[in-house]
Amino acid sequence: MMRHNPTLIVKRVVVERNDKPVYDELFHVGVNVIRGENSSGKSTVLNFIYYGLGGDLSDWSEVALLCSRVLVEVSLNGLVATLSREISSQSGQPMEIFGGSFEASQTASRSDWTRYPYRRSTTQESFSQALFRLLGIPEVANDISGNLTIHQILRLLYSDQLSPVENIFRYDTRFDPPALRDAIGRLLAGGYESALYENAVRLRELTRQFDAKSAELRSLFSVLGNTQHSLTLTWLDAQRSNFEAERTALQKEIETAERHLFVSTEDDELTLKAQNEAYSRTQALQKALGEVRQERDAVQLAISDSASFISTLEQKLRALTDADLTARHIGDVRFNICPACFAAIEEDKSDAVHSCHLCRTPFDTARASDRIVALINDTALQLKQSRLLQERRQESLQGFGKRLETLESDWSTSSRELASLQRLPSSDAREHLRTLHRRSGYLDRQIEDLNEKAHIIQLIDKLSNEKNDLNDAINRLKSQNEALQASQARRLEQAYTLIADEVRDLLHHDLRRQDSFENAKSVQFDFASNRITVDGHSYFSASSRAILRSSFFLGFFAAATKDSQFRHPRFLMLDTIEDKGMEPERSHNFQNQILKVSNNSPVEHQIIYATAMIAPDLDDEQYLVGKFSTRDDHTIAIMT
Repeated sequence: MMRHNPTLIVKRVVVERNDKPVYDELFHVGVNVIRGENSSGKSTVLNFIYYGLGGDLSDWSEVALLCSRVLVEVSLNGLVATLSREISSQSGQPMEIFGGSFEASQTASRSDWTRYPYRRSTTQESFSQALFRLLGIPEVANDISGNLTIHQILRLLYSDQLSPVENIFRYDTRFDPPALRDAIGRLLAGGYESALYENAVRLRELTRQFDAKSAELRSLFSVLGNTQHSLTLTWLDAQRSNFEAERTALQKEIETAERHLFVSTEDDELTLKAQNEAYSRTQALQKALGEVRQERDAVQLAISDSASFISTLEQKLRALTDADLTARHIGDVRFNICPACFAAIEEDKSDAVHSCHLCRTPFDTARASDRIVALINDTALQLKQSRLLQERRQESLQGFGKRLETLESDWSTSSRELASLQRLPSSDAREHLRTLHRRSGYLDRQIEDLNEKAHIIQLIDKLSNEKNDLNDAINRLKSQNEALQASQARRLEQAYTLIADEVRDLLHHDLRRQDSFENAKSVQFDFASNRITVDGHSYFSASSRAILRSSFFLGFFAAATKDSQFRHPRFLMLDTIEDKGMEPERSHNFQNQILKVSNNSPVEHQIIYATAMIAPDLDDEQYLVGKFSTRDDHTIAIMT
């Protein structure tokens, strides 16, 4: 069967109490019916699936709280994984993910499981990020609630009994703003462009950088604001040349004055002492410069090496994502001619399935496929950590640049002082000579000040260019976003029309109990306001409201099976088809519509629903999951 990604299929559900299974059932592609008397545990099983897939649930039944863990074997775009969560009355529980089937997970070591928290951090992914990556669902950020989670996605995939029947979304006790609901609906309808999200994130970062550059420029301009000259590099070079020419002439004058001085032994010793101190100071600065340069070069080498490693990880992640598809299309590679000696190879069919037909080495293709999930997640974690370390190295490299700049300036000053002292081994005994030296020091300081100003001007030019580049990039992104938003609006209109048509068709095929449904011309829905209306009306009988809500979930699902651009995972759970006093005939009719939607679906999908009065057409082993539960023989095998 063809598959539209994303596709989520539940293959097995195991509920444990103290490491012993109290519920263990296999599920299949297509329609899955959990049946039994009222209050026999059907809704509890659906809640376990919802929780095991990543939904946040704290309002458990008494029987559910007696259980300790739920494990769900799933197929995520064809990749098999097992999800495990501890059952707790506290929200925000973590999840463990194993790359492979439930059976394989039972003999695997603890190191083969990866533990993910409910919420992401700067150093660790959440399980929503891991599941989104395996499903190919882009990460979506909302200005109100932050990044969307798998819990929020599941609110549009599970129609439960406890949520208000007039609302679309499953009820959430936490802050549930309209913008969040709208983002969920747009994402699942395929109207949320990942490029738009990435551009929005990039725009925020570029705007932050632009504001920082502007503030830095204002600070630099304030430093140079009091000068009476127009500070340009040309003017600074002219000033520097004048000062250096004066300093050269002054040095000659100092040398001439010292030649005429009477140099005593005591004076010479004092001068040699000053030379030794200047030499020691210059040598220490030279050593420090070498050490800092060595450290900087080491960091640059690490950055270059890490960049290559990050590129390798990115290629590996892309290759792993494509590995399953490649293996399915290419299949087993077989040789007719030996690649070494070119002799014909006689095929030995004794163990062709479990070993290489050429070298007879045993292999296990199923296990290799199961490992893909773990490898994808491990590689993604390595990539995230490597990028974080790379950012720290870049910050360290900037620090080395500032330290080198300071040391080079100090070394330059010290070396000039040493050169001055070494030209003539004479003393500073005379006032005239001291005056000349003071003037020489003043000129050195002026030249240093000009160098600092030149550095500021260069920095201003650099910042101005960077600011202009940032402004250009911001404008380009804004233009791209305008085009993407227009495309997104067209996509949403197309998707919402398809959903509305599917829901309207389901209402037309409802039993003749509600005139508004029988003659419905249009169905309107708004994810933000969490409401559905038929021809502008929303007041119906309680059972009709239950039909309308179930029809919306089923219609949304049906639209996703017909349009590959939906990011709906082609998975649905219904627990409302008999809610609010539903009569058996009406429930049977809706169940038959579920079967019709499934039979008409051209792609891989799954529908799980619970019923106390199964339709005759669905009372068949190919649709049933588990036993018919009763008040005396509950779905969850716990004696209370």
